[in-house]
Amino acid sequence: MKYYFLSLLLSLAVSICPAQTDKPIEIFGFPITGYMVKFGDSIVLVQVNLEETGMALKEKQVSLLKANYMHDKEVSSIGSGRCNLIKGTYYYFTIRLDDKTILPKAGDMLYTEAKHPTAYRGQIYKLLSHAIYAERVTGGEFYSYAFLASGDKNKEAAVIDSLVADIQYTGKEMLQQNDGQDRTISKGRFANKKLFAAMQQVTSTDVKDFVDYVIARPNMYAGNTWKIAEIFATWMDAGTPAVKKDG
Repeated sequence: MKYYFLSLLLSLAVSICPAQTDKPIEIFGFPITGYMVKFGDSIVLVQVNLEETGMALKEKQVSLLKANYMHDKEVSSIGSGRCNLIKGTYYYFTIRLDDKTILPKAGDMLYTEAKHPTAYRGQIYKLLSHAIYAERVTGGEFYSYAFLASGDKNKEAAVIDSLVADIQYTGKEMLQQNDGQDRTISKGRFANKKLFAAMQQVTSTDVKDFVDYVIARPNMYAGNTWKIAEIFATWMDAGTPAVKKDG
């Protein structure tokens, strides 16, 4: 049973367990801190701080540690283990390494079950399940874990509209700045358009498609706060690769 659960964590990091209460059990990822203690060659103690999430974990629950995109080793799974100590909002997991030569680093993602009163399981929920945050070009996040408890379809649509507005604003400002960074997009839905002009034409559909792309490739974005205009522009320049949808 343990091996089945760990396999589930690896392949479906945000899959939802059947809800039996008003606080369903979900699978969330949390970036580990820089605190680590090594025991022998293959066991490492790592720490996560859940103060900002409002979530609570239990001792002995299993976890999977995955590499952050900045990890200097090309590896996905680092190891698996259990929660062995709780001190306030700090949780300590002993991790058995898959490869004793590949050690965890601050920011690597620990996936485990977590209880939270989730009101709406849309795109923002899925981003938060990987600790992926979007930030305005002028600073300040668009959403936080508080969205899980109070969010709904309309509130999520308002967040998406805010992302659209920030991208459009950034495109306008960058075009006026005229610092030589503008370029022609060679492929994708914005092919043959200048980047900064195209950013001013972005719609909510474009942004939702991009968010779907991020959700489908969480290892590239997990555990970080990103300026939405910057990563969206990178996606545009790459030809707006999209997730294939059924139907």
